[in-house]
Formats: sequence, structure tokens, C-alpha cells
Amino acid sequence: MTRARHGPPPGEAHIWAVPEPGPGPRREAVVRRCVELLSPDEVRRWRHVVPSQRALYASAHAALRAVTAAYSGRPADRIAFVRGRFGKPYVSGDPGLRVSLSHTDGMSLVAVSRDGPTGVDVERIKPLQDPAGLRRQVLSEWEAARWPADCEDDLHSGLFTHWTCKEAVLKAMGSGLAGDLTAVRVTPGARRRGRVTLHAAPGAAARSWTLQLIDVGPEFRAAIAVADGGEVIRLFTLAPGERPVLRPPLTAPRTIRAPLDKETQS
Repeated sequence: MTRARHGPPPGEAHIWAVPEPGPGPRREAVVRRCVELLSPDEVRRWRHVVPSQRALYASAHAALRAVTAAYSGRPADRIAFVRGRFGKPYVSGDPGLRVSLSHTDGMSLVAVSRDGPTGVDVERIKPLQDPAGLRRQVLSEWEAARWPADCEDDLHSGLFTHWTCKEAVLKAMGSGLAGDLTAVRVTPGARRRGRVTLHAAPGAAARSWTLQLIDVGPEFRAAIAVADGGEVIRLFTLAPGERPVLRPPLTAPRTIRAPLDKETQS
């Protein structure tokens, strides 16, 4: 019997934004609901996470499992991931389904597509103790020479914008945090949304890339990279521990058509 597999359709990528369970009397129940979605291995890892990060870990990995289950047409407890060399998840039994997970303090994102390799990244903007050090870590010499003044606000938000764009590309390629950020060249400026040109990345020349900044709130920077597709990006929200319902027509709070966004060049 052929298993039903749901979108995204060709040329489209979906992002599910999941808030971290907040403080309050229901927090423990919400975290418990998230943990119920995890695999036995994930539960063991969750127990070894520092207590302050357990709610985020549980909500992020529960979302990855629930979203993947919805798009592959299988129960969440039947989803298995094969990890690449640097930890990128691949869906066992559904190789055409591309998934990517990113989480930061307060937020998790799960990206899904059936186009080429896909990566998503989200970072919370926070004060930097060593902005010059992060600049050296993130920017190539080419980018540093073109660094626009509007990127240097009090929180150095432009650095976080560059960081998320580069991480999304490296995660799509499967290298993630092990990759060299300075080997990826982009010019997003300090924006929160819009199409970004990927000027260079190791191994990127053989593919056509969609790189898009996603607005998930002023305190975050987020980006998605999709090879050979992803011209339309659709953003959805999901409560922690919940399962997405994919009944057509699937409506999104925000639909972002990548070709219509014009990049602000530095």
C-alpha cells in the first residue's frame, strides 16, 4: 500500500514556528506533552540536558517529529531519522522529504520541502561581549570591506542577520556548525525579511539557491535556504506539543514569494 505523502508542492517550502513553553502553571503539562512525542533515545538525551534548556529541547524535537509525521503520512512514533556526518536529520523511508530544525532561546523552527537540500536557522538577538570577535568569525574579508553602517546598531543585529543566512546555507549542505561561516558570502544588510543573494559558498555553484530572511519577530533573526526550489516560503505557527493538521487548503499567516523581494545591496 502506498503511504499518503503531503506537500509541500514543488517550488514551495513550509516553516513551522514553535514558541518555547513559557513560565506559568501549565508549563510542566506542556513540556510533558512534548516529551510524549519524543523517541526513547530523545527522552534519554532530554534527561541529560541542563534543566534550563529542557523545555526548549522537548518542544523543538517534538515539533520536528510531529511536523515530519504530518508530511510523511506516518504516526510520530514511526518516524526515524538518519543523522548525517554533522547531525543533519534525514527522514528514513521518505528521502524526498527535506527537513531542518533550528532552535534558540524562546523559539524553534522546523522547515520542510520536497525540493533540494533545505536548511533553516534562527538566532535570538542578544548583547555581545565581543562583537569584533564575532565579526571575524562570521564575516569574510569581502563582506567586512562592504559592511554597511546600518548593520552596527547597539545590538549588532546585522551580525545576527549574516549569521542566520550563512547557517541556513551550511545546514542545507549538511555541514551546519562544523562549516566555515566566512566561506559563505551574502549581503543581507540589517533587514528582518526578504530575498538575499548567495554570492558564494563551498559547493553551491552547481545549484540554484533560494535564500530568504523570515520575520519571526524583532528579537530574532531567521533564514531558510533551499536548493533548486523554495520560490514560495509559507510560515505557520504551532503550539508546543501539538501536531500540525494538513487539510487543504492549508492557509498560512504569512506567505513569502521569494522572487518578489528585492535585495538591499550593501
